Amino acid sequence: MQLFRDTEDTELFRTPKGDLHVVLVAGSNGWWNYRHQADVAHAYQLMRRNGVPEEKIIVMMFDDVACYPDNPYRGQLFNRPDGKDVYAGLKIDYYGSSVTPENFLNVLQGNAENVTGGNGRVVDSKPDDRIFVYFTDHGGYGLIAFPDDVLTVEDLNTALVDMHRRKRYDRFVFYMEACESGSMFQAVLNKDLKIYAVTAANALESSWGTYCDNDMNLPCLGDLFSVNWMQDTERHGINKETLQKQFKNVKALTNLSHVMHYGDLKLAREPISWFEGGNEKKMIAPMFSNADTYEEQHPKVSWPSRDIELMHLQKLMNTAKNAQVSKTLEQKIARIHEDRRIIEALFNSLVANLLANANDSAIEDLKCHNDVVKAFDSICIDLNKVIVFNYQDMTNINASLINS
Repeated sequence: MQLFRDTEDTELFRTPKGDLHVVLVAGSNGWWNYRHQADVAHAYQLMRRNGVPEEKIIVMMFDDVACYPDNPYRGQLFNRPDGKDVYAGLKIDYYGSSVTPENFLNVLQGNAENVTGGNGRVVDSKPDDRIFVYFTDHGGYGLIAFPDDVLTVEDLNTALVDMHRRKRYDRFVFYMEACESGSMFQAVLNKDLKIYAVTAANALESSWGTYCDNDMNLPCLGDLFSVNWMQDTERHGINKETLQKQFKNVKALTNLSHVMHYGDLKLAREPISWFEGGNEKKMIAPMFSNADTYEEQHPKVSWPSRDIELMHLQKLMNTAKNAQVSKTLEQKIARIHEDRRIIEALFNSLVANLLANANDSAIEDLKCHNDVVKAFDSICIDLNKVIVFNYQDMTNINASLINS
């Protein structure tokens, strides 16, 4: 019997039976969201280099950034400014219009007959298997974004409960990078489901993009929480630390938001090798093995996720050498500010007319929250725009309407 001992915990754990299944999701599209697809491409390389077979990895990614017209490095993606391409060799199973909340949940649940588009691959897991999910995109209170839709906390939680009921896994780890990502699990994820979730932010704050002030003429290359957990794995190796140790390391490094964990916290005592690789015979040298030295030479410059497009345009305008280019950028910036003003006015009007008390409160009725979100998205305004431009008012409207 193979055993693992953590330096901070004297308990011994058996190596789990079964296989590891990995699902990697970049939920956005568009040039300004470069970092999400770079994050997922890096995660794919990390899993492959840690010995996870490609047939056990499912990738969902719109795949419009690597060959985007504005990309000066056509056909390449970089997750940090050191010249390492993370796009080469990436296998994408669901791209373009097939990157949807419905497909994501069907992939997780193994419902091959219900997926549309893509290659049809799903997580074909058994009761002894482990599942690792990494999701990165924008988020709001009780929802995360996909290119043309949103996934609510109720729909996600219902799928997870169903997977547990049908014994689709033995252990499940979920890493989520999104603004207000804590709201997808806080007071919702039952510890009896044997799921351990780690989020980039708590339920009420932004997550952060990083490597934003790069000299590659690219938007932010990664997300702060995401590059921190991947570089932590590369720095320490998968057989030398537990999920709990990684959580502590990443929490300390992600100093602009509150990294949180939820669910079955006992799973955090298990080694990261059980969820991020672990087949030592198939492991190869890490893509980024000089993490400590690199960070000393290239400190991260991070921006709030919702302001990245605006701040990058401002940076380009400040360095523009052509008056016409500068004027065009100035006009784009003005349009963003005008869009924000319009949306803010809309929500101020809703708050004034609908809510007697706009104080923050928790989601207590998942179904009601789900219905409000979907109705607002289909009737009023695309919630992807609200997620990017305005989030506190949406939080208050959802929570206050539900609890009134």
